[in-house]
Amino acid sequence: MAAVLEERNTGDATHTDQQQPIPFLMNDKAGALRTTASADEMRDLGREQGLDLDIISTTSPEDTQETIARLVRNGATQIAVAGGDGTVACAVQALAGTGVTLGIVAQGTANNFATALRLPQDLPSALRVLKDGVAREVDLGRIGDLYFTESAGIGLFADAMVLQDPTDKSVLRTLWTAFRVLSSARARRVKLYIDGELHTERAVMCEVANSFRMGYAMPMAPEAKLTDGVLDVVIVGDLKLHEVIPYFRAMKAQLHHTLPKVQVLKAKEVRIESRHTINVHCDDAVIGTTPVTISVAPRALKVLVDRL
Repeated sequence: MAAVLEERNTGDATHTDQQQPIPFLMNDKAGALRTTASADEMRDLGREQGLDLDIISTTSPEDTQETIARLVRNGATQIAVAGGDGTVACAVQALAGTGVTLGIVAQGTANNFATALRLPQDLPSALRVLKDGVAREVDLGRIGDLYFTESAGIGLFADAMVLQDPTDKSVLRTLWTAFRVLSSARARRVKLYIDGELHTERAVMCEVANSFRMGYAMPMAPEAKLTDGVLDVVIVGDLKLHEVIPYFRAMKAQLHHTLPKVQVLKAKEVRIESRHTINVHCDDAVIGTTPVTISVAPRALKVLVDRL
């Protein structure tokens, strides 16, 4: 697997012990396919690591963002969250551009952003990073005022998100959605302005990736880095129906970039236009339709990572 988080001489500070309790937001509903720690268990594990955690339970994405915004207004310099990619995305949206450091304890199903940051996913090690980690500035993707950590784009993944019930993350539901989308895949004609250069394509999918994994741990952009100041543009062309599943198998094995109907480009900004409107997703949600402009937000987020 390619490195996705590189050392960068940015003057990032070594994290030091906090004098005040660390605000620690928890979403008890994270991790549909795994067991998550309770607030009491998390507090006890934190104490074992020498951490004083101020546990705050959140009930919805809106509650998470409002709570973080209030903490920032009150002068917090570090905020930690425990949850999956959805919870982390809420925290990122609230903290991007603020200079407040985000700590992540992965408790979800896929944990794509935590994996891209090379964060440990066992609880004791993840909590140790809160205490002894270093703050790094990493890139985000952006659509208007909306930030994303993983990927935004059009095509098969956006179509799947329209069909997928966000409250039902069961394996059977996911497989059924994947079958419906893949069995009806069709290419659309799109205009892609990649850093101003026009590419006219027929594509079943175009993803603009900030980090290497998306969705249910799909390695869409294996070479993507969180510190290079660009996004990886993955274009999957006009696949015939019998080609769709083999191409997705290659994608899962991180071999799709070698296939003839796949292009991988680098860009700071991508605009997608189409004659007929096409659904656009941003991370795990459909946010509207084409046209859309997707850009990189360099060094927009400060996050705790393990010492390299």
